Amino acid sequence: MLELEGLTATYGAVRALDGVGMSVAEGSITAVLGANGAGKTTLLRTVGGLLGPTAGRVRFDGTDITGWPADRITRRGLVHVPENGGVITELTVEENLRLGALWRRDRADRAAALAEAFELFPRLAERRDKPAATLSGGERQMLAIGRGLMSRPKMLLLDEPSLGLAPLVTLRILRVIEELRARAGLTVLLVEQNARSALSVADHGHVLSLGRVVAAGAADALLADDQLRHAYLGF
Repeated sequence: MLELEGLTATYGAVRALDGVGMSVAEGSITAVLGANGAGKTTLLRTVGGLLGPTAGRVRFDGTDITGWPADRITRRGLVHVPENGGVITELTVEENLRLGALWRRDRADRAAALAEAFELFPRLAERRDKPAATLSGGERQMLAIGRGLMSRPKMLLLDEPSLGLAPLVTLRILRVIEELRARAGLTVLLVEQNARSALSVADHGHVLSLGRVVAAGAADALLADDQLRHAYLGF
């Protein structure tokens, strides 16, 4: 579904990604792990079209999308849910969700997608007419994911969905990610600093350090590698 080859990105003189290579299988959950500053968020921003790469290629679903703008990438079926969600607090829950499908012309499908988002997140249905500013942190993260799903993506780029959330809320978010894969075959590239939680739901993992992939493999193998966990994953 997604192939990265020699992907390099910079912020001024800082090389945030340094020749990253990675592949994500269709229908899989793939975790990207590493400490703060490892390049995880930059990776998603570059793949999602918010930051142009200085070198390398990005292929999605058989098409070279390197350098495409974010809106074109979204329409292709690759949707980025950023760190902290990016919900618009002045709008209601339903208005935020509808923004995710604003570009889609099929009104019936937009209505169906909204109903599915409320089914997936019943708490959002209860608060559909409330301003997003009134939501808790976990509810805002649910809203951000729901908004991403409104565009009917083939693949989600999820950046730190558990950031700042209580453990029980984090567990709920991760279980929703598993449910989405099981229900619709959705492919997920999951960036997480909480490596243990991410690997508990992922099929595969890639560990970044200083913009480079330093380890990759099956999630259970990464969990079992004590040296790797202590050196890069913090547990």
